[in-house]
Amino acid sequence: MSAPGPDLPPMKEFKSAQYEFNDEQNRAFSALADAMRVTAGLMQLAGLAFVVLAALTVAHAVNAGVGGYGPAIGLGAAALLCLCIGFWTGSAATSFRKIAETKNEDVWHLMNAVGSLRAMYGLLRTIILGTLVLAVIGLGMVAFGLMGG
Repeated sequence: MSAPGPDLPPMKEFKSAQYEFNDEQNRAFSALADAMRVTAGLMQLAGLAFVVLAALTVAHAVNAGVGGYGPAIGLGAAALLCLCIGFWTGSAATSFRKIAETKNEDVWHLMNAVGSLRAMYGLLRTIILGTLVLAVIGLGMVAFGLMGG
């Protein structure tokens, strides 16, 4: 093989086919990332508080020698929900932040953030539907009990 000669055209500068957001759009993504980061941190703190409350409730139920694990289970579920939302929101916030900070990767980071949010809202949808089903069952049980059944 021979070295390229002077008659070859210079190589073109590499340009990504991905969309690159402008400075104003990057500021908007950055502000969104900041708000999401704060929300994620608060949800994680709430989740940790629920973990502590669940542990204290279990300890109290064990020391009292009576059942009563229902509240601990509820607090554990609240802890799990808050922690999941906190970590997913934090993950999406990181991707939104990277949109503003990186070059030639905006669409990839945007889609990463959208995926995190989609997963979080999928979980919330499932929890809300489950809560509604349990509420209807509970209302039915109360109505049945009031009717003398």
